[in-house]
Amino acid sequence: MDLKKELGINLSEKQRYFVDYIVYGLVGSIIFFVLLMNTKYLIFSIFPFLLSIGLASRLYTARIKSYEKNLYVFLDDLKDLLQSGMNIVTAVEVASKHDYGHLNVPIKRVAAQIKIGIPFDVALNEVFGEIDSPVFKQVTQIISETNKVGGNIIKIFASISDYVKTLNDMVDERKSKTFSTVFSSYFMFFVFIAIILIIQIVFLPMLGSSTISLSGDGAEASSGMSDVNFNKYFLYLIVIQGLFAGPTIGLISENNAIAGVRHSIILVGVSVPLYVLVSAIFL
Repeated sequence: MDLKKELGINLSEKQRYFVDYIVYGLVGSIIFFVLLMNTKYLIFSIFPFLLSIGLASRLYTARIKSYEKNLYVFLDDLKDLLQSGMNIVTAVEVASKHDYGHLNVPIKRVAAQIKIGIPFDVALNEVFGEIDSPVFKQVTQIISETNKVGGNIIKIFASISDYVKTLNDMVDERKSKTFSTVFSSYFMFFVFIAIILIIQIVFLPMLGSSTISLSGDGAEASSGMSDVNFNKYFLYLIVIQGLFAGPTIGLISENNAIAGVRHSIILVGVSVPLYVLVSAIFL
């Protein structure tokens, strides 16, 4: 869907990537809403929308990580080609014929631009600047600044490739170190669900059978709580908790709230059916 062409709206790469998934998710949620409108399972109508966002988030995050993983390989190959005596134009053109996964298209664009006379740093800044990654922004900025002041271009690429490799290693190390924290977050969420189920199954029936005396004629009236649909409110509470817990887990594990959307999908997708099943058995 080209919103820029149809509505005159200019979207970023990330926004363009998410638009189609969001539209499909909304359509699915509307269909589920109509089908489940008069049932107690209306809450499930939100699942197609959440699933579409979670899928888009997962695919987009994987795409950016593929960019970052292959950036080190590209810079290292470029350094080797420059050391062999090639100039920057020929080196980029030769490197563009290698396989760098998702990074192939941006590299071919850079090669095409410098082949027609655009300076390497300008072409790199224009193409890599469109990629939603702080690593790419830092690399293009370093290359642009060092190109202005001059210097040994081979040493520049050697330093930058080592820098990118170090960043990738730090990301992997962060993931391994935060695994226990992520596990604890999941564990606490399901403990929260267990507490809600205990309250609903054990304590609410006890409160529902209580009575209080009314002032005046001394008559007694039941203060039963059976008229309140706690099942619905507890279900909404679980969904809200799952939706907000996911981005928090994403920030802890990957320093990216968008990456946490898939955690929200997992939490809500597992907890809601679990809650509905246990409630149906014991209530």
